[in-house]
Amino acid sequence: MSTMTQTPIMTVGELASYLRLHEQTVYKMAKEGRVPAFKVGNRWRFREGDIREWLQAQQFGRPDSSADTAGVTTL
Repeated sequence: MSTMTQTPIMTVGELASYLRLHEQTVYKMAKEGRVPAFKVGNRWRFREGDIREWLQAQQFGRPDSSADTAGVTTL
């Protein structure tokens, strides 16, 4: 049994729906590192907690805190 904490993971479609954006916009934001994201194979994925923190930073006009952590990681 895994001891890793389970964090909900979202797909591009789920994030697009959540943010009310077009899927292509989410793809572009992920590719440019403008939203915290990682790749599993060739598919983009987004951790719900990372997205919440990123949204909060966006809401309060803080500099994009995801710039350092939004790099592409391939698993």
